[in-house]
Amino acid sequence: MPKVSYEHEQAVRNRIIDASIKVFGQLGYDRASIQDVVRESGLSVGAVYTYFKGKEDLFLTACACEAERETERLRLELAGIGALPERLKAAVDWAVDMAMEELSTKGAMIHAWARADTTPELQTMLKQRREESVTFARRLLDEAAGAGELPAWIDRDALASAFMTLTNGFVLANSGAMDPRQARREAYSLLELLLAAPAELPAAVEAIRVGATG
Repeated sequence: MPKVSYEHEQAVRNRIIDASIKVFGQLGYDRASIQDVVRESGLSVGAVYTYFKGKEDLFLTACACEAERETERLRLELAGIGALPERLKAAVDWAVDMAMEELSTKGAMIHAWARADTTPELQTMLKQRREESVTFARRLLDEAAGAGELPAWIDRDALASAFMTLTNGFVLANSGAMDPRQARREAYSLLELLLAAPAELPAAVEAIRVGATG
């Protein structure tokens, strides 16, 4: 029997994952079945179980891969942008689009949030995903501060974390109409304040910081 190449194995595995993202996104975890993934992928049940232990393993992998692909898309997009305002705007657009998709049925991640309370593995994955998003945002702010594009006094750790939290909040507030324009408008208002920050730490901001730590 000829040996199956690593490339072929990865291609089959990715085909299963792509099918899983679509199936879980459309049906949710409870309604979806391995057989649905088999039909969508065009592969056999045996092929699916060659790479995955079962539905939960497949679901966890699909969610993780979906999130990783979105982050990689942002990395590639930012690599071609020079000016800070445009880089920040692209990051905002990405965060809003990602959150909007998670509130729709386009991908598996919305169902991950729905099951997180009962699945420790999902809780860990979602926590890790948020930490990765915050780290990515912090890196973007660090690079801007290092290049003199942002004032050094800005608390970049807190800002990166708060921004990811607030972006999800903007989307949730508009989830009834699912209007990304309003979500972006609210998120852009934070960028306007950030880009208008003075070079030196204002006394009022210093007073707020003292109060927060006092």
